[in-house]
Amino acid sequence: MLTGMDAVSPRLRASALPYSRVGAVCLALAGAFAARLSLAWLHATPDYFPDEYLYAALGRSLGNLDGASVRGGAAHFPALLQPLLTALPWRVGSVETAFRLVQGLNAAAFTLAAIPAYAIARRVGVARTPALAVAALALVVPDGVYAGFVLAEPIAYPLALAAIWAGMRALDEPRPRTQAAFLALAGLATLARLQLAALFLCFVVAAVAIGLRERGLLGMLRRQRLLLGAGALGAIAAGVVVAVRGLGYYAGARHLHFAPAAFGRNATVLLYAGGWAIMPGALIGVWCAVARPRTRAEAAFGWLTASFVAALGVEASVWGDTSLVQERYLFYLLPLAAVAFCLQAVRGWPYARAQALLAAGLLLLSVRVPLSGWATQGSDDHSPFLYAVQRLELALGTSSAGFVVAGLAAALALAAAAGPWRPRLALPVLLGLALAASAASLAGATALDRLNSTTLAHRYLPDNRSWVDDAHVGDATLLEAAGNRPSDGEEQLFWNRSLRHVAVLPGGSPPDRLEAANLSIDRRGVLRDHGRPLRRALVVDEYASTVELRDARVVARAPRDRLVVPDGPARLRLYILGRSGDGMLIGSPGVILFWTERTGVLVVHVRGRSIRIGGRTVHGAATLRLPVCRAGRSASPFTAKIDRVVAGRPTGGTMSLPRFVPGPCR
Repeated sequence: MLTGMDAVSPRLRASALPYSRVGAVCLALAGAFAARLSLAWLHATPDYFPDEYLYAALGRSLGNLDGASVRGGAAHFPALLQPLLTALPWRVGSVETAFRLVQGLNAAAFTLAAIPAYAIARRVGVARTPALAVAALALVVPDGVYAGFVLAEPIAYPLALAAIWAGMRALDEPRPRTQAAFLALAGLATLARLQLAALFLCFVVAAVAIGLRERGLLGMLRRQRLLLGAGALGAIAAGVVVAVRGLGYYAGARHLHFAPAAFGRNATVLLYAGGWAIMPGALIGVWCAVARPRTRAEAAFGWLTASFVAALGVEASVWGDTSLVQERYLFYLLPLAAVAFCLQAVRGWPYARAQALLAAGLLLLSVRVPLSGWATQGSDDHSPFLYAVQRLELALGTSSAGFVVAGLAAALALAAAAGPWRPRLALPVLLGLALAASAASLAGATALDRLNSTTLAHRYLPDNRSWVDDAHVGDATLLEAAGNRPSDGEEQLFWNRSLRHVAVLPGGSPPDRLEAANLSIDRRGVLRDHGRPLRRALVVDEYASTVELRDARVVARAPRDRLVVPDGPARLRLYILGRSGDGMLIGSPGVILFWTERTGVLVVHVRGRSIRIGGRTVHGAATLRLPVCRAGRSASPFTAKIDRVVAGRPTGGTMSLPRFVPGPCR
């Protein structure tokens, strides 16, 4: 007699197996999501500006049904998928709660990238276990640190991989269903990151190449007419929109130029970020898929990957600051490299000597091109792998860290060279080394980001980060003075929904390229925006300038900012360019601007090694009397020798807050 599981028919037992696999997959993804979320929450505050503020502002605007606008001005920003998806979270509770919800959404989206990575590997014939390793590699790329940022990358990443998978299916089985899937996924990827519009061009290149190889180009184009027609219509529509509305936020695209050196830098760092050990085999795998594919699916993968590499490489070498490594624009390629590596292993490690030569070339590259010159603060803004190198340098010292990174790269290159002669061991060992290297890079990038974001929060934000909102003064304006720090202003804008406007004093600059008012100052000191007096509450920047308002009260403070509510039109009493709010002289030359309706003298105490003001040079300390001989604005220029660093800021001395004594000017 059969009991329990013995009584279950073979058919039922066979059908139960897939459900157990689905459960295991769901459990693994849930664990990966939990780990990703815990890492994302280490990103204490946005520090990648202006992008994080831009996406947050667009999400809030869309959530308030105000359209795609920032600070009341149209953003003309076409990549709106991330703001659309986060519009609802930005309406939930406090800014802190909304920020954490957005990080949770990003962590979930990034985790889902494992699914298309696995599916691509299986589509080209990779066995289940190596395909799972590919999925794991897709989750531990160094750029996983972006899951904690308010950026589009966590949304675009799984969509780009899914579009590659759908493109492979559409090329292999050209049916309306597969073509519609590619159109939808590539369209969503483009809506997330405009650079991913290249996916459509990559599909056309792959279709033409496969058609020529199969000696049926016309037939291939005919079978793909739905996609080709939709792509043409999309290009025409995009051209019409650009002609009518301009390029908006991407206006800089009119002045693009190709930087070959940038292409080399980007490629080198991408080799490191991909785990290094699998990269020689990955290059061989792409070559095999393009030159000698066994199936149309392989050919589709090879051509889509090769053209995607070229497209993203060129984009990263012409767009943005090409003097920096643009890993942010290229990391979509890393899971595809892992698939290509597994593909050549499946095919029996062909071109073993060529792979060994490639590994030797990479070994030479690791020795001749040290990363320490690129992994410096301000130079690694778009490269999480360089974050990891910089974190290692902080721990070990620059020279030691460079030696460690070069040594690890050399060891991985040697392992890659020896791999084809030990095929049974090579696949698991090299994949394991790549996983370990990528996971270590992700850990280093996360550690540095945590350090940076925590430091920024302590530097610019009070304990109550939404301090302007909680003052309940209505709509407020960020007032940017000379020498302002954009990151300070954007921290305040991000954490305070009521901070809806930006105004710039003479000598200052806006924190970003978005809506900002350039103020003028009349002879009475009244701040005017296109002739209209400014009347709202003001968040006054005090990093490198001193701003004092007449008939105004201070209602709240941040480490380097004050919230000031004027009684009537905002009217300047004092504006000192080059003196911080705490009295340090950190800009030279500077000037004391004072507005008054009476004559008298300004009494000011200065201390420094070489300060020249009012026709007098001070070495040490002195109390000076600066005459104010007419009503309106007076100006007293000064210079200071900037020769010390105090509290992380260069300084040339100190200056007290000037005190006005009415009377004769003498």
